[in-house]
Amino acid sequence: MQGKGNTNRFMSISDTVISSRIRLARNVLGLNFPNAYTGRSEALFSVMQRVENCVRGLFDYDFIFMSKLQNEKKLALVAQHLISPALVKNSATGAVLLEKKNEISIMLNEEDHIRAQCIVQGFELDRAYRRINEIDDKICSALPIAFDKQFGFLTACPTNVGTGMRASTMLFLPALKMSGLLEGKVGEVVKRNGLTLRGVYGEGSASLGCMFQLSNTATLGQSEAEIIGFVKTATNDICLLEEAERKKLLASGYKFSDKLHRSFGILTNAILLDSKEFLELVAEVKLGIILNILPQIELKSIDKLLILSGSAVLSSLTGAVNTEQLDFARAKLARELLTK
Repeated sequence: MQGKGNTNRFMSISDTVISSRIRLARNVLGLNFPNAYTGRSEALFSVMQRVENCVRGLFDYDFIFMSKLQNEKKLALVAQHLISPALVKNSATGAVLLEKKNEISIMLNEEDHIRAQCIVQGFELDRAYRRINEIDDKICSALPIAFDKQFGFLTACPTNVGTGMRASTMLFLPALKMSGLLEGKVGEVVKRNGLTLRGVYGEGSASLGCMFQLSNTATLGQSEAEIIGFVKTATNDICLLEEAERKKLLASGYKFSDKLHRSFGILTNAILLDSKEFLELVAEVKLGIILNILPQIELKSIDKLLILSGSAVLSSLTGAVNTEQLDFARAKLARELLTK
């Protein structure tokens, strides 16, 4: 069961790994990358249609053009990791094939012609790879994909050349952050496996609610299986470090428990909550639930709260437009979800 105290390795993984993602970058041979494309847009739209033909029947999806979406909806999809900020910028030819249950997302004419990803809940990198690889096989057999025998798949960004694959896990690491070990012990694990630990939206982004994205840095000279193996090994090791620090915090006395209870009290009673304070409080409350210090609310509800609390998502859901309205809507959402 989630939400119980960490007493073994499995429990540490189940409440530390929020999600797993595999992303593949592909481009069509002989066609300039989207950001350097100056020809007639019909060629790019043709790629879109051929990709849709490949996936038709594999899953239920919506075909969404960026030009048809309001800005708030675009930002809401970014907040949920279903599209990238780069795709949002391409209102002319950008589009996404989005699975209705939000696991599969195929971005078209982002940085590359095709960026297909699968995001699944929990520590399920292998399942995510199986799902997206089935789709990739169909795309690669139907379109002339740019591939070099020496370098592998050719991509807009040189760091993606090779497999064109990014494998990542989203981790909840409050104890390691509180203990100041993210650059020490965790950094050693990350470096040893040739990976990087970033904020929730990748390179250059900040940590939100003590969540971090662990992913590979090299795509050239390694197979897909090797990349997944490195990410899985590092994820397991970091989960064990997080578990050890949680146990230390749990044994540290009343001051720590008091802090978590105060955070819960604010979240369940506040009328206004800005984004920064909200994220700090939610991370502490989630840790308190895991450690059996606070009422046993389902962790899925807490993760849902994090997704829905972003300004873009709140604006889309409630119509809030200014800062005070957003802070009010955020606090109201927290009260409703945590006091059911």
